[in-house]
Amino acid sequence: MRRRFVAWGVIACTVLAFGVGSAAAATPQQIYRDYADNGRLDHKYSQADLQRAQRDAAQQGYPSVGVQGAVEQALGAPGVKASGGLPFTGLDLALLAAGGALLLVVGTGLRKFGKAKSD
Repeated sequence: MRRRFVAWGVIACTVLAFGVGSAAAATPQQIYRDYADNGRLDHKYSQADLQRAQRDAAQQGYPSVGVQGAVEQALGAPGVKASGGLPFTGLDLALLAAGGALLLVVGTGLRKFGKAKSD
């Protein structure tokens, strides 16, 4: 009988030790609400909680400012600029223009080639 109580006590302590840790973990929504109330993270969160919030699909569509920036800073990342982005270099525009010119040349060549065979 005593062994049964000891076994149940060990099981209960194990459940409490591991169960409380996962129950105390903050969800990404809790971290977002903490940031939304005053624009900063007031509570201490574990690295696992912050990484989970960083990987949260609902937050990934937003830029690196706001809650994602605050989470990155809490994880130890350098400060994030509040505005700006990559400078416009014109490379995308040049590549699109070159691709369009290539398509025009190929289309014109195919048209002439098709007319020459049908005559």
